[in-house]
Amino acid sequence: MNNLSAATNRSTHLIDGLFVNEVVPSCFSSLMPTILFLHGAYQGWWVYEDWQTYFALAGWRTIALSLRNHPGSYPLEDHQFLELEPDDYINDVLKVADWLDTPFVLVAHSMGGVVGQKAAERLSDLAALVLLGSGPPKGVGASRPKDLPSGCPSIPDYQQVRRHMFGTIDDGDYAEFHSRLVPETPSVMNQTGRGRVSVNPALIRAPVLAVDAEHDRNQFGPAFVDFYSADYIRVPGASHALMLGPWGMEVASAIHCWMNWRLPGFQYDNRPAWYDPRAGSGGREGNPVS
Repeated sequence: MNNLSAATNRSTHLIDGLFVNEVVPSCFSSLMPTILFLHGAYQGWWVYEDWQTYFALAGWRTIALSLRNHPGSYPLEDHQFLELEPDDYINDVLKVADWLDTPFVLVAHSMGGVVGQKAAERLSDLAALVLLGSGPPKGVGASRPKDLPSGCPSIPDYQQVRRHMFGTIDDGDYAEFHSRLVPETPSVMNQTGRGRVSVNPALIRAPVLAVDAEHDRNQFGPAFVDFYSADYIRVPGASHALMLGPWGMEVASAIHCWMNWRLPGFQYDNRPAWYDPRAGSGGREGNPVS
């Protein structure tokens, strides 16, 4: 067992048939700030594996879910899959949120970003919302120039996805990534990608961070600044797969810095019971620390 594996505990769960991968520090306690990761189209929980390790080592409980008909979660017949609406995916997020039964940070990518925005309307105790290369809500714009055909599941095109997600990538690394992708329902992609999902920003009271990649058609961060009074980061050199690629861990570090800045109260509420630092000179003579 390597040092990273020894420092974290990993477990999997099925929540009403939805697959959840959980990674926590080995020193797990009942009080621990939580992050819920939500994937985009064609993907699954696995795109966040490296980030789950990173944040767990930093003291966070990390949860990555797969939406229905995605890796590990319950399957659907094609006719059922084609009939899905964004509300179905939103309900998947809310089911996992109910299972967590604790405030959390929601990190959502691309199509999942629109699902996450809509779910956030109903998460009154959400600690923060992080949007990674997210699609836009209604009135903000569109990330697709036209609708996908609605008569069959959308299959991820090998070269198109490669350019969009990574720009350039080693052939072997990309082949392994593409082999894990699954079909997506065009009904949800057309609504989330064409700006047809209405979101009420007044219902989202948590701080919002928008993260865009330099080489990505989804660059709605500046619009989210106005729509949500969000904070905004643009990652130079990056493509749409912000959690993967050579930039992935730097993006995770940037998000962690933002959470430390924006969520001091949230993290303090999840401190160890014995945490009680004394103000002063750090233990110098004349100002003892007990």
